[in-house]
Amino acid sequence: MHPSVCPSVTSILRMDPTVTEIDDTSLLALLVEMFSHIINGYLTAAFVITGVVLNLFSIFIFLRCERTGTPAIQYYLVTLTMWQTALLCNAFLLYCLPNLIFGHLVSNGSYVHIYPYVYTFANTTHTGSVWIVLTLTIDRYLALCQPLKHRAIGKRSRVKRLMLVVSLLAVLFSVPRFFEVHVEEVCGADRRTGEEYCIPQIARTNLYQDGLYWSVYHVILAMLFVTLCPCLLLCALTARISIELRNAVAQRRQLCPPNLDIDRRCKTKTTVYSRKEHKANIMLVLVIAKFLISDILPTVADLLENLVGAETFMSSPLASLFVDISNFLLVLNCSSNFWVFIIWGKRFRKSVKNFIVSTKCGAALYKMTQFGSETDVTSVLIPTVSPLGAPFDTKRSPKLHLAVSSKCTEAKTYASTGNTTARFSSNCWDYEKHSMLQQLERQKLLHS
Repeated sequence: MHPSVCPSVTSILRMDPTVTEIDDTSLLALLVEMFSHIINGYLTAAFVITGVVLNLFSIFIFLRCERTGTPAIQYYLVTLTMWQTALLCNAFLLYCLPNLIFGHLVSNGSYVHIYPYVYTFANTTHTGSVWIVLTLTIDRYLALCQPLKHRAIGKRSRVKRLMLVVSLLAVLFSVPRFFEVHVEEVCGADRRTGEEYCIPQIARTNLYQDGLYWSVYHVILAMLFVTLCPCLLLCALTARISIELRNAVAQRRQLCPPNLDIDRRCKTKTTVYSRKEHKANIMLVLVIAKFLISDILPTVADLLENLVGAETFMSSPLASLFVDISNFLLVLNCSSNFWVFIIWGKRFRKSVKNFIVSTKCGAALYKMTQFGSETDVTSVLIPTVSPLGAPFDTKRSPKLHLAVSSKCTEAKTYASTGNTTARFSSNCWDYEKHSMLQQLERQKLLHS
């Protein structure tokens, strides 16, 4: 099974010479070991650190900003981000840190005392992530395909309870994992000195080696609730959601053609809200698709391990390489949600901007980026010009500005009625035909 998310005992023990039979003199084995050290050590450490920081920042933004108007979908994202952050921490402890300290995975020594706990919690985080993504996908399917049912079950209070129940069930489902491995003392004698020593070593328990337990829990239940069936269901629901989103875009284009006068009527509050909801659905579909792509290889590895046997599967260098790549994809998926939120989530992006600007350093950086922009330069260099040609400041003389606007309105009215005072309208701004910036530039050239 895929180590960083749902590690098997065999994958933990694969560096033990009594378990694996990889020829150390083989060039392929050396290349695989070097690649495994790089990808499980340095690359995984970089993505784990950045992913944990960005995930915690995303949770902070979701929970802190705009609490009163928090949509129900954010509770899915917060719960999923929490589970994936815990998954990154387990990947670091289980595979990244041993590679950085010892240069390879270890199955004996003082470090193995944390393996039973990390091993159990790693499977728990994987199960919780799969089930949260599955409930999120079902929620989006109901929202797009069966909106009446979604209104009844999509309330925030019910979503909160649903997330708690799903998380609790994931913990209960993974409890048997804790009894599959244990740490035992292996004693021996030194050949040179003859002194006896005892080394802690990770080993399987009798429960793990039981054939009935393996068939029911690891094969049937795991495929039904964790690996194969959830993966197939996610594929089907994601395809259905993508089709509905595409049909919604096509219908919107038919109702509001961009080149007709009806386009103004389309820019209503309802249309703007539907567009925002459409972008939010795209963001959620990307989160689901990203998780699905990263979970395909671990699912295939899990199926191959169950078919050929754990011992045979992990004794192959190519199998170890396949597992390492699948692990890295899972780490990459768990550490990249922030970028999906910031690119496709307009509300999330606005909340991040408001938080950064609220700090002193963020406000200073924001002012530096806005200094010298085109809007500021235009407002500074181009003065406000009155209809009579004399420049004036609208902030200092608001009464004069209001008087000019009223006279312009009167002049247009007289022009429509044929009055002789319509000649006064030649000096007034025509907001319907020309933009304000063009008028200001023209008047500046006339008076320069």
